[in-house]
Amino acid sequence: MSQPPNTDRPDYRSLSYWHDSLPGRLRPRARLESDLEADVVIVGAGYTGLWTAYHLHQLDPGLDIVLLESEIAGFGASGRNGGWCSSFLSGIDHWMNDPVHRDGGVRLQRLMFETVRDFGEVAKRESIDCHYDRSGTLEVAVNRGQLRRARESFDAMTALGFGDDDIRWLNAGELRRELDIEGALGGILWRHTAAIHPARLVRGLAEVVERGGVRLFERSPVIELGDGLAVTERGRVRARTVIAATEGYSDSVPGLARRMIPVHSMMVVTEPLSGRQIEAAGFHRRYTFGNLDHMVTYGQLTADGRIAFGCRGTYHFGSGLRRFRVNDPEFEQVRRKLLSFFPSLDGIRFTHAWGGAMGVSRSLRPSVNFDSRRRTGWAGGYFGNGVGATHLAGRTLAD
Repeated sequence: MSQPPNTDRPDYRSLSYWHDSLPGRLRPRARLESDLEADVVIVGAGYTGLWTAYHLHQLDPGLDIVLLESEIAGFGASGRNGGWCSSFLSGIDHWMNDPVHRDGGVRLQRLMFETVRDFGEVAKRESIDCHYDRSGTLEVAVNRGQLRRARESFDAMTALGFGDDDIRWLNAGELRRELDIEGALGGILWRHTAAIHPARLVRGLAEVVERGGVRLFERSPVIELGDGLAVTERGRVRARTVIAATEGYSDSVPGLARRMIPVHSMMVVTEPLSGRQIEAAGFHRRYTFGNLDHMVTYGQLTADGRIAFGCRGTYHFGSGLRRFRVNDPEFEQVRRKLLSFFPSLDGIRFTHAWGGAMGVSRSLRPSVNFDSRRRTGWAGGYFGNGVGATHLAGRTLAD
């Protein structure tokens, strides 16, 4: 993700629990210090930019690709998110329920199911240890209104031909045997979701593309972006093709500000739970989980036995990016929400809290665009469902 550099931030580990728990050193790569030429220049080293570089290299290993990142790879939402590699795609339910677009919507949904599996295969093949665990997502209803919406969603999916291998209805007893969320009345098990460690993924993917020959420059914010050109403070890259992959930080790149609205999300992480605490909360697998509250919630049990939990998303007037502080009152609301799910954890210590921006398009739907005449491309607008969708978006841009 791209954002103007902050010289007062010497320790990138403070960005989130995910960054803090990365193995080894977390040092920025070299800046762009000269003028270069390349076949492709990509702006933004988050998931979209890195997956695009990865798939381009897979299609044509001889391509000369330059990646420009204003902070470090994974600085933005790609390194701070809830760690859901899901098959969800904003707006896809509307396409599937529209007779005109239904067949295409169903094909796209099945493609997203395949994307989650392919994602795990790539991580394994490239030795990216991102704690990938495809246990699925539990979408939990805790009141009658949520239960009705969940049932309507489930019935709509089954009417479209999706079966038990894709989605399963759970009554209250069945659900609480999977995960004991307080007040659960029922819900849906979405099978095509994996829990991951997002910063391990994005940093690992950056290493993979570098090994393939991609030139990645960090702390190199783009101040001008045009046809065949990306300009930073200390150098410029001329390329036949230009790809903008800046997502929630697009307002920092000239010419992209109107495409995206940055919506903010907040997360907290507990201390590692004991075996008894994990059992009391009812965790039997590393399900990702959330409920159907209008304050969208998302959580997972991490590989080291913590609960990472978040709520999205607030929009701040003027579309400006916001820096969060650990003692901001919004985080207390997130902590209370988590404890309302698992009252047995009352008194647990929270070790990390952070916030960040994700990109929302003005249509509320993701898109992938490429102008073959100008040879400029752009992808984004995942609305919090980007971990899996960026893999598909990057492959689509590369094709």
